Amino acid sequence: LLPTHARVPRRSGSGRRRQRDVDRAGERASAPPSNTTASARIVSGGPGGPFAATMSPFTRDWFCIVWGTGYVLFSALTSSVMVLAPLTALRLVSVSLYSRATSAVFALWWTSCLFITERMNGVGVRVTGDVPPPGVPLLIIANHKCNLDWMFLWSAAIRAGGVWQVGAFRAVAKAEIRDIPVFGWGCKLNGFAYVQRRWERDHHHLQRWMRAQISRAAPGWVLLFPEGTRFTDANKRRSDAAAAKDGLATLPGEILRPRTKGLALMLAESQAAAARGYAATGGYFAQVVDMTVQYTDAHGAPLKGSALGTRCFGQLAKGQLAVSTCHVHFECLAPGDVPRGEDAAAVDAWCMERWRKKAELLEGVART
Repeated sequence: LLPTHARVPRRSGSGRRRQRDVDRAGERASAPPSNTTASARIVSGGPGGPFAATMSPFTRDWFCIVWGTGYVLFSALTSSVMVLAPLTALRLVSVSLYSRATSAVFALWWTSCLFITERMNGVGVRVTGDVPPPGVPLLIIANHKCNLDWMFLWSAAIRAGGVWQVGAFRAVAKAEIRDIPVFGWGCKLNGFAYVQRRWERDHHHLQRWMRAQISRAAPGWVLLFPEGTRFTDANKRRSDAAAAKDGLATLPGEILRPRTKGLALMLAESQAAAARGYAATGGYFAQVVDMTVQYTDAHGAPLKGSALGTRCFGQLAKGQLAVSTCHVHFECLAPGDVPRGEDAAAVDAWCMERWRKKAELLEGVART
């Protein structure tokens, strides 16, 4: 889908920027961990492509900013106004047909946006672990390293299930995203669930949303970040303080304590659907997929969360993202390996144990 060419060294106005070692990155990518079942694939590129390599550093930076952000805004606006808005009329005919049509539009748009991460910024994507089954609803629980986690899930979805899998992607996201012009509105049209992170309000909204997905047999992946927010040093301090207050051991490394009320509700609704036509899979979600995301630099060292804050959007637009490789690891869990959603305490203990293993994996994925 995205052809490969050598990365191009680049300089900034303040001096020489880091030189990425393509050969070493390729060697690391070609040696997947021994405990994985899916092959790892790397797609790499250069900042702005061969054309930008002929420009001065200042001109190249602005070329990447204007091209990248301009494309995203223009394509988002045109797809929303010219394609998605007219498609809403399909809801009057068939909700299922409407869902498939909007998923196809988003598959094409989101896949094209990956040019910015994988070509302009030369980020390699390494997918390891189990292969998520295609064509069935999956619940994906993931650590939230930075604001770009969504985009690299799309990259992993292409490698694991194909381009069209990207469009059949929904997420439970904070309500503030809904207010982002064009992007937030489009995600709402594609079936995202927006929550305010106030359980007394979110409980009924999330329950109605889950029942709507089940009633229309919506396919695809549903992404949930149990941590509730991305990693920052401040969020880590608050997370550790809350764990200590509840008498729990803190989680090591750059990972936050998961909040499991929403997860327990979604599992309970999915498992209850086993009596309504989903007996073969044990519920609406055929599997729960534990996804771990880690980012490394050109030397294979894990990137600190402080290097992936909100500034990553500016770096992304300039083609200067600090990430050299994004590691995505999948572990697929059968319904019998997941606790009953009605037992909130069991879900909380199960998720905490998975997060402890995830903390270890965050270091292990980078080393291997």
